[in-house]
Amino acid sequence: MFKKRIHFIFLISAVLCGTKINAQVFLNGSFETNTALPCDYNMANATFTSKMANSTGYGVSNQLDIMNNTCPYGTPQNGSWMVSLATNAGNSDAFTMMLSAPLVATTTYTMRFYDRGDPNYPPGVPIMIGISTVAGAVGTNVYTAPTPLNGPWSLRSFTFVAPNNGQHVSVSTTGAPLWTFVDNFCLGCPLVLPIELYKFSGECREDEIVLNWSTMTEKNNDYFSVERSEDAFNFIHLGNVKGAGNSNRRMDYTFTDSKQPQKQAYYRIKQTDFDGSITYSELITVDFCKTRGELSYQVFPQPVNDVLNVSVQHYSKNTRIKIMDQIGRTIKEIAIENIENSIDVSDLNAGLYFIIISSEQKTISGKFVKN
Repeated sequence: MFKKRIHFIFLISAVLCGTKINAQVFLNGSFETNTALPCDYNMANATFTSKMANSTGYGVSNQLDIMNNTCPYGTPQNGSWMVSLATNAGNSDAFTMMLSAPLVATTTYTMRFYDRGDPNYPPGVPIMIGISTVAGAVGTNVYTAPTPLNGPWSLRSFTFVAPNNGQHVSVSTTGAPLWTFVDNFCLGCPLVLPIELYKFSGECREDEIVLNWSTMTEKNNDYFSVERSEDAFNFIHLGNVKGAGNSNRRMDYTFTDSKQPQKQAYYRIKQTDFDGSITYSELITVDFCKTRGELSYQVFPQPVNDVLNVSVQHYSKNTRIKIMDQIGRTIKEIAIENIENSIDVSDLNAGLYFIIISSEQKTISGKFVKN
């Protein structure tokens, strides 16, 4: 379900056995209480700790930044101050923020914050959130955010079960050698949703993936963007679908991905408000859709000694098998006349070889090892 930005409220709430608990607050979740100079950057952990109230720097990179709205790095999401985490030689900046009281272990909480990448040094670095019983330590990781956008702020909102009675929330990056800004942390804040997502799914139709999603309500919803990833980390933009703006009834949407990668793919929906604010859906996974009757094969045994068996499904006229060595020379080539094909490889030297199967419509390749 999509989550929506909200006005900052220093309130944390949780539900324990059906009882609402109002105990914990971020003591400085929007970084407004500090003694930093404008654009105070590349600060050692101890210096950052001395300047940022109720926070403790501890990252190996040791170069935390405190930025205000006069710096040439964009404006904070809320108020006048924000924090930037960088990395040095692959080592991440990190710090903890203190709560007014410890969390209750095994209790479910919601947290939200904002992040964005530096447009001058893209891409940004995904933020990791942990819960720690001591200041200046990562504790137990409870959330890893998607890669932030370069420029605009993105809302990150998630639910977690407190792994301990920690009173410190750790903020670090996944370690890529670039920068990410963070601001406006809050636990348990009431969420104002731009849309209420009823469902989001994907299905194979022939050799295409059809994505469907529905909303029950929409507020100031300009449009949806469909994004795809092969690793659940790096996403590409596929296209936009116009939103309903404001609606109190079910709205159904669809999008067709006709250029799917030949492997499992991850999809998400980015929702954009009229004011440019964005939120993301959860990820869904869709398996590769093979066209009915598509050329495919199996090679066995692996590794092979004397005879290589190649089983080819849905071959057509003029389909051929090539065996090539590691420098691209064609060693053997045969025309396919049956599903099952046996190739004598007893005369080949031991090593790695490539097998190329080509028809008039498609070429596929693989490899095998000769003992």
